[in-house]
Amino acid sequence: MEIKSYKSYLIPSLIATLFLSTYVILDGFFIGYKLSDLGLSAINIGWPVIAIIHTLGIALGISAGIYISRNSALGRKDLANKAKLTAFLIALALAIIFSILIYILKKPLLYAFGADDIVYPYAEEYLTYYIFYGGIVFVLGPLLIQLLKNSGKSKIAMISSIVSVLLNLILDYIFIIKLDMGLKGAAFASVIGQATSFVISFIFYFKEFSGISFNKRFIKELFIASIAPYVLYFSYDIILIITNRVAGYYNGNEAIATYALLTYVLYIINAISQGIGDGIQPLFSYYSAKNDKMRLKHDLFKSILIALTINVSIVILFLIFKIEIATLYNLSDTGKNIFMYASIFYAISFILITVSKIISSYFYSTNKIIYANIIVMSEPLIFTPICYLLCIPFGFNALWWSYLIIQSLVLILSIVLYLKTERK
Repeated sequence: MEIKSYKSYLIPSLIATLFLSTYVILDGFFIGYKLSDLGLSAINIGWPVIAIIHTLGIALGISAGIYISRNSALGRKDLANKAKLTAFLIALALAIIFSILIYILKKPLLYAFGADDIVYPYAEEYLTYYIFYGGIVFVLGPLLIQLLKNSGKSKIAMISSIVSVLLNLILDYIFIIKLDMGLKGAAFASVIGQATSFVISFIFYFKEFSGISFNKRFIKELFIASIAPYVLYFSYDIILIITNRVAGYYNGNEAIATYALLTYVLYIINAISQGIGDGIQPLFSYYSAKNDKMRLKHDLFKSILIALTINVSIVILFLIFKIEIATLYNLSDTGKNIFMYASIFYAISFILITVSKIISSYFYSTNKIIYANIIVMSEPLIFTPICYLLCIPFGFNALWWSYLIIQSLVLILSIVLYLKTERK
């Protein structure tokens, strides 16, 4: 594996991940314009179901990339090369299985994730077209993006992502605004955009495929190493599900729509943190295998500083233009009032998330899987349910400031675990 400069891994990966995060944001913008709170609620409830398979492709790509980087650093080129096609075929099989299961179980899933009888038909339409037409490419596309970045072809991954999102933007306008196709149009635009990304990525990565190895050790390592990145990415969607249900219980679809808009900013913050962490994953994995601790520490702190610089700037812009953002997405008056109150707590939380996300990426890239899992699982499974119980004595507004408490706890945990590894 060719080791390039830090910048050559970081910049293309950051741009690619940032563009990939905009699918649901673009859908939300056009749907908010046409359907207001109800459309935004439908997307926010339907997206976590779609994320089940979308995250699968990302996690398998990262996991395979770690395996490839580690074996390349140790001189085991044959194992590294065979892992590429093997991971692709495993992802293809899982994409088919998961798409069928989700299509069959879509009704109970949507109701479990926060839908009521009013929003269900809209969320069901959005989900059905997404899964039926795009289930496979929404696994294989993100998988290939990760493998391209790992193989040093980060610029191809970036171009593939940019073309995909620009096409999605154009088609969203045509299908939703001009043809009045609503949520079905949003889904079609996203599927065509992701399919385009898959085709571009496949063309440029096809030459990397050189043999198959379905040995038990590789498959075991692939799935074990994919747990942390899967939970890391899907943890946000678990929180999305819980928050949708709590918000819907107190203030109905208007509150869910408000939360949807906050999550769009969170998508960008997460994308920047994850793009930086995933982009330098090959370097983390490589230098970890070489036991170069000084280089690992240098790259980690450098990554955190860059991410903080970018995300603090975004947070400042978010706070300055929050009224305009709420108006742009066509929130109702009730939704705008909720958004104004919640935005300050989320803005501070966005800064805290930046550090904890990169530390998590560092842990799973350096094969400290247990620590990575502890961080990513603590937020959706422990901190969020406990803190959201504050809504019982303090009411609906506690939903927003408790999120700041949650992210503070996750950050403290991340720092403690990192310091623990440094003392060893």
